[in-house]
Amino acid sequence: MNNLDGLPEFKGPGTLANTVCDYLENAILDGRLEAGTRLVERDLAEKFNVSRPPIREAIRQLNNEGLVKIVPRKGAVVARISAKDVEEIYSIKILIEGFAAREAAKKLSEADLRKLKSLIEKMAIQIERAGVSRYVKLAEEFHDLINKAAGNDKLYEIYKRLSKQIICHRINYLSLPGGLRCSLGGHKKIFEALLQRAPDRVESCLTEHIRYAQQVLTMRIKRSEEGNGSANQT
Repeated sequence: MNNLDGLPEFKGPGTLANTVCDYLENAILDGRLEAGTRLVERDLAEKFNVSRPPIREAIRQLNNEGLVKIVPRKGAVVARISAKDVEEIYSIKILIEGFAAREAAKKLSEADLRKLKSLIEKMAIQIERAGVSRYVKLAEEFHDLINKAAGNDKLYEIYKRLSKQIICHRINYLSLPGGLRCSLGGHKKIFEALLQRAPDRVESCLTEHIRYAQQVLTMRIKRSEEGNGSANQT
């Protein structure tokens, strides 16, 4: 856990457990805590200068969100994602985000559309700067705005939970040659369909965008799994 720079700011109305949970969640999502990293209560309590119960509760919350797994005889570790996980997550994303996009096409305000356009422009700038991490955050804002505009709170909760489980892996596959430009092209198609207030086209463009991401991420994970399998046999 040497990648955990600084300390959480324990202030405001939130509990210690929530503060620790938010800090660890951000560290997982931005890649500072990589998949497979052990989260040891004693070490975290010493690092953050808090007792162990808030650490234990924070880990429990992260486990409920799917970001951490409790492994027998090993304890809590940052969750890995398998090809099967990707298939299941993206299958659900296609269903809920397709519906959300159709609703958003009818409900987005002019201010929302201007915000989406601004996000695409900022994403294009990050491509020139090779700013993959920043690009991913902007892309998340883009999709977040669309899903929130659908006006379905339960759908939005599911969307956020699923997004958290894959966001750190998106940095991995978007780092491939041409990955960012291909992604930007998909976002532009979605935006153009939203501008036209065309629900069918929006859903089609978004589904195509999500399926492509699923295929690339699945390929990367399978190669990694095959590599680990070969290494274990030697």
